[in-house]
Amino acid sequence: MRTFLAVASREHVTHAAKVLRLSQPAVTQQVQLLERALGVRLLERVGRSVRLTDAGVEVAGACLLVMRSLENVEAVARAVRGLDLGSVTVGASELAVDYFLPRVITEFVVAHPRINAAVVVAPADRIHQHVAAGQVDCALVDGQSPAPELHLTHVQVAVTEILLVASRNDLPGAEPERTDGGPPRLRLLEWGPASAATALLAEVIGNHGEQPPRLQIGSMEAARRSVLGGGGFKAVLPAVAIHDELRSGALVRLGSHAERLPVFAVRRPGPDSPAVEALWRILSRPADDGSAGPPPPSAADTGNCP
Repeated sequence: MRTFLAVASREHVTHAAKVLRLSQPAVTQQVQLLERALGVRLLERVGRSVRLTDAGVEVAGACLLVMRSLENVEAVARAVRGLDLGSVTVGASELAVDYFLPRVITEFVVAHPRINAAVVVAPADRIHQHVAAGQVDCALVDGQSPAPELHLTHVQVAVTEILLVASRNDLPGAEPERTDGGPPRLRLLEWGPASAATALLAEVIGNHGEQPPRLQIGSMEAARRSVLGGGGFKAVLPAVAIHDELRSGALVRLGSHAERLPVFAVRRPGPDSPAVEALWRILSRPADDGSAGPPPPSAADTGNCP
């Protein structure tokens, strides 16, 4: 089509061949191949020149539209390669989206302000499935690496401790005294991860051999606010989410046991678009937020009994 348009605009095969840097027979052959493919005659010879047939006029107009569309495709491709155009979708678990993803998104949008970005929040196992299915480009999740059968690339980028905590105001005896002489029981707010909560409770309960009353609340932030509210609750929460409250003494750690909760960057293997690759370079870089630092003092250390 490009060769045909060059001939049509100059009405001369030799002149078009010079511009295209092709031989005259090659130009003639390409025009003939296009005529054969379309089943119509496009050019007719007039002396040493050529001119468009009626069909050639119509086809030339259509070819111009096609060539402009191709030029637009090339322009879009250049913009994508230069990160001036494109979009990315990143998945995140509840903890990751609140405490680890913000620095990633901020750095990415500052470096690439023309790229559209979206965030999908869901539990870690569901985010892994979204990544494997191509519904999100990459992700940041806490707690568990992806299942081997999903064939995902994952890199640990951070770690935080999860601690059993309660409000300081609830520790001296916010609940009525137990008639059996045991310690007061704070209601456990459950939001996850269950395995860590089980290990922590086993240590805190010790030899009393009974489980405290529980409340399933389903949200880490709801659990944090409920414990701070002083209603006789305790919860297993990530240290990174309650750092300020622990330092100020509003929340007190119960017992000395702690579980380490890793945070993973996850993606599909193999190359992706320039925008996704740029995001991954930031996402997969180890966090320097100090979330894996030494644990704050426990209630036993400060003289309070859990």
